[in-house]
Order: sequence, then C-alpha cells, then structure tokens
Amino acid sequence: MPELPEVEVIVRELSSRLSGEKIINVRTLWKKSFVPNNQEMPFEHNILSVTRKGKFIILNMDVCYILVHLRMTGQLIVTNSHNYDMRHLRVIFELESGDKLLFYDARKFGRIYLIDNLGKFFSNFGVDALSTEFDISYLKDIFNKRKARIKSFLMDQRYIAGLGNIYIDESLFRAGVHPSTAVHKLSYKKIVQLHGAIRETLEHAIMNMGTTISNYMTTGGGFGNNQYYLRVYGRENESCYTCGTKIMKIRLNNRGTHFCPKCQPVK
Repeated sequence: MPELPEVEVIVRELSSRLSGEKIINVRTLWKKSFVPNNQEMPFEHNILSVTRKGKFIILNMDVCYILVHLRMTGQLIVTNSHNYDMRHLRVIFELESGDKLLFYDARKFGRIYLIDNLGKFFSNFGVDALSTEFDISYLKDIFNKRKARIKSFLMDQRYIAGLGNIYIDESLFRAGVHPSTAVHKLSYKKIVQLHGAIRETLEHAIMNMGTTISNYMTTGGGFGNNQYYLRVYGRENESCYTCGTKIMKIRLNNRGTHFCPKCQPVK
C-alpha cells in the first residue's frame, strides 16, 4: 500500500500538472471506486491546488474537495494520449486542457470521495507525520500511559496520519526500538530518537521517489528507488547492515514486522 512518502511524491507531481486545471467531466468505469458513484457525472470545477493529509490525496476544488485513497493497488496517471491502457481503469477525469487523470486499481480497494467538509472527514485522524504539529511534545503526549505495542500504535491513523508497515519498521530500526515495546515504557530520550527517526525515514523515502515493491508508480509511470535503501523491511534472514545479525520477521496484530534483534533489543 502506498504510504505517506509515495503519496507525497504523487501530490508534488500532480500539483505541477493539475493546479489551475479544470475538470470538465468524470467517467466512472467501476461504480464503487467513486463516491458518489454516478457512472457519468457532469462536473465542471477548477482545481485550485493539490495537497495531502496522511495517505489521502486532496484535490482542492473551487466548491468542494476530491479525495483519493490509493489503498493496495491504486495508481494515478496523467496523460494526453488517446491510447491509454483500459485494464484496471476505474475512473477517468477529463480536463479542459485535453489531458486526462486516470485512476487505475487492479484490486478495486481504492476509493475516490467527493466531499464538502475536510474537517468533518478527517475528524478521526491524528496529525500528519510531516506536519509542524507532529513534534516531540505531541509524540510524548499521545504515548503517555498507553500500554499498546509501539508498532500497533503507530499503525493507528487516529494518532499519526500517514505511517504504514514499511516506514514504521524502518523508523523503529533507526531509533533502536523493538516493535513489541509497550508505548508507556519509552523513555523521553527514546521518544526524541523515534521522532527524529520517523522524520528522517519519511524524508529519505520522498527524496528517493518512494518505495516500489509491487504496484506503486509515479504519475508519469515511473518507479520509486527507496526499496534499495531499506534496512529491515523485506530483509528477513538477511544480515543487518549495522551489526551483521540476521533480520527477523514476526507478526504483530496480523502485520508482518521486521527488526534486528540486536539493534532493537526487547525491553
């Protein structure tokens, strides 16, 4: 599933292509992809900007918002070609310039929402992991007296929006925190280290255009490069780059979790 870095890369690309554009029509080829699900929806509104909250792409329109959540296999492609691939194509946004914004989704889990109130939609989401609100004090406050395991806690979008399996594993490794550690047991020093590790991990992934393991692609059809720099995720039984110990994989709350048992000791 694309996480915050992949979505941020897509937002930056879409921002340069779509800001100031006008959507003149929307065609829905699979009705559940677009909520509301009109198969042919007349739609003439200007795109003022493209932003992001967590893993959601936000098209800020003149009178509403279009939100895109890519889920497992969603892809957004901008093209001016008339000969685009129809396989797994779910929604077509026709633009006044003649370009098209295409939403592909092989497994059909992705969703596009048309809403008029961002605050209401995101009322149950925590702060974005790259926002100024996500600081050490915020992390310390949400950790206070909570007994959940750190990996599971960071997966919960109600506290921090945008983190997912890949970057949580990588951040915990950078901070030297075992994924099963109870949140309330983290010292202030470890909280500071973890905050820095999360920021560094996300920013490094964005610099590398995201992580392509299976389906993630940029809006021009390119791939990310961050998969070549992962330290623990997907490296089960391979040697840790830091200490040489074999990377382990366990399951926490039904999620595959990678860590180095020496660099991230149980405490």
